[in-house]
Amino acid sequence: MTQGQKRKMQLRRGSRAHHIMKCVALGGGVLVLSLVAPMGGALLVRNLIRVYFRRRSFEKKRFLNDLKSLRERSLVEYHESRDGTVRITFTKAGKEKMLEYRVDEMKLKRPEKWDKKWRLVMFDIPSDHKEARDALRRKLKRLEFYPMQKSVYLTPYPCEDEIEFLAALFDVRRYILVLYASGFESEEKLKRHFDL
Repeated sequence: MTQGQKRKMQLRRGSRAHHIMKCVALGGGVLVLSLVAPMGGALLVRNLIRVYFRRRSFEKKRFLNDLKSLRERSLVEYHESRDGTVRITFTKAGKEKMLEYRVDEMKLKRPEKWDKKWRLVMFDIPSDHKEARDALRRKLKRLEFYPMQKSVYLTPYPCEDEIEFLAALFDVRRYILVLYASGFESEEKLKRHFDL
């Protein structure tokens, strides 16, 4: 993908277009709504449409313009039926864009009480997957894993789902190992680091 194509696909967070993409993502990549009675749909549809109401009237033209803009960026496809029903679906690029946002927004949940288990994430990703390896390292740092070595990171918090997601996204699952430890030498320093 060229730089120009990447710029074309950029979405400003909080924009109406980004809001449409989030709602379609919550709908599993497909969303169907009625433009005739937009507030009569499911809660997800009502949340999507609420942004397009001004003085209690639905701004259909503005909504369709935003959809057209997303289609021009190759992020969604939509079809408007004669009965006023619109079906919005992600394109492949749209799915990838929302995966990017999901990765950006990912955080580890800190439980109220620590289960006294350390999670050690180790990986040996070959150099022909360098981009994926570097992206995984950056994300582990953003998730506040502690770097023990260049390819060994540690956290006291549950992270299995997040590691599975990142491994599948970067297609490197076979190179990653998650180990559990109940204690080790010098762990007091790490307990202080994580404020445990």
